Amino acid sequence: ISYIVLFNIGYSNLCDSGYVEYNDNCYSEKDLAVLNYFIDNSFGSINMILDINDDGDISPLELCSQDWQDGRLKIIDCSPIIINGNYNWINISSNIPEFINDLSEIENFLMPYNDIVGLVPENICGLGIDFSNPNSFDLRSNSLCPPYPECIEDYMWHQSTLRKRQL
Repeated sequence: ISYIVLFNIGYSNLCDSGYVEYNDNCYSEKDLAVLNYFIDNSFGSINMILDINDDGDISPLELCSQDWQDGRLKIIDCSPIIINGNYNWINISSNIPEFINDLSEIENFLMPYNDIVGLVPENICGLGIDFSNPNSFDLRSNSLCPPYPECIEDYMWHQSTLRKRQL
């Protein structure tokens, strides 16, 4: 009996520390926390077209288009989804979390045409992204306020700073 218990414990602990298992894959808890922050702080505005499993909630793994490698988020693309020639806006209305630099393996961070608000945290500069490449980094057409961190100030494009929101 103890052999079976040990086997089950070993099997259920599929992932290394700092990772969680979902559908036989391991995902970084820190990366999932950043995605979850965007969801939880969007006040229910996120387009439910992303609810792939139709359970009424957007889970971190359903948020936008993602690419993971070795349990780390490499690409997050929250650009509008075009279906039958119609734009479907994602409608993220969160601010950017102070712990955005937890996405330490991210290569492409694309969240244009949403309603992301507030100030961009300085530690976004710690991400290993080519901020000058709009295919790697894009925050255009949100509601982010200056001053922007020096690493991204030349790549913020148009922002709607007229709307006031409480965070």
